[in-house]
Amino acid sequence: MWGRRRTAALGTAAVLLAAALSAAGQERPHVVTAAGTPAPKAYVVAHGGQVQVLDTSDGRVVAGANTGAWTTGAAVGPGGRRVYVVNGWAGVITAVDPVAGKVVGRIDTRAQLAQAVLHPDGGRLYVTGSGAVAVVDPVTFRLVAAIKAGGQPQGIAVTPDGRRLYVANAQDGTVSVLDTRTAGPKTTIDVEGMPQHVAVSPDGKAVYVSSLDLGEGAGTVSMIDPNADEVRWSTPVGKGAGSIAVTPDGRRVYVALDRRVAVLDTTTRTARTLRLRAKTVAIAPGDRRVFLSTGNTATVLDSADNRVLNTFQLSGLNGDGRGFRATAIAFEPLDPS
Repeated sequence: MWGRRRTAALGTAAVLLAAALSAAGQERPHVVTAAGTPAPKAYVVAHGGQVQVLDTSDGRVVAGANTGAWTTGAAVGPGGRRVYVVNGWAGVITAVDPVAGKVVGRIDTRAQLAQAVLHPDGGRLYVTGSGAVAVVDPVTFRLVAAIKAGGQPQGIAVTPDGRRLYVANAQDGTVSVLDTRTAGPKTTIDVEGMPQHVAVSPDGKAVYVSSLDLGEGAGTVSMIDPNADEVRWSTPVGKGAGSIAVTPDGRRVYVALDRRVAVLDTTTRTARTLRLRAKTVAIAPGDRRVFLSTGNTATVLDSADNRVLNTFQLSGLNGDGRGFRATAIAFEPLDPS
């Protein structure tokens, strides 16, 4: 059973990662953005490495590329000019030009990787893996720092002001809080079970963490108060708990379970389940629609009533001849203008 020990030093793979990095650069000033509009495009990444850009109005594939390796996470740069794909098992971060349909850069960290998030101003890309968070300059597309995290870091989220990162450490049963300005650790928060994914409410007033009980497989969601960096409450959501997303109004949290999707009311702290099986849940900034990766389809819900708005068929075959199966859905950040 996993213990709750805090890692005193980086693991072997993380040392390799840190050794490959140079000193951190300075963060760009944060730009406060207004409320968004419905996202016109969704960037869907397949397990086998394919990237498809969907028109969210009708599901048409308008662009695509192939990174050629298994994926675990993704993030999209401003204007959709770059898609950053985490080829986790290969330890590679891949930059894709979706319009040209080609790979334009690769970084080999020599460490197993997990998830990615982009700073709100687009100036830094953060990728979890092997006891650390790798910091990438998207302009030069090179590693510039490694920030120590806990054991087996998985999910990662950034606050709307861009000042802090929250990282789910599955092995430790903790969440690391990292300072983006100093590129260093700030504090560590104990969370029940094995933390998996993290999401921050759009107003920055709540951080939600999905966790698993390894013995029973039960899933919970905990709410962290970012002002105090303390867990305020936890609630069961069903068997398994993985990918997590918050609606723009902060009233609902969606969580991918083993064979269901949980919808958590953040006011009553109660959850109901939907008969949908999804690997990933994602919500674009300012868009009340919920996007689910449901096998070889992408299912779109209206968060107001959980009505299915669209089911988009994902096209193409992976290298082994199997159909496109989505593992991540990402969106462009809000336009600061």
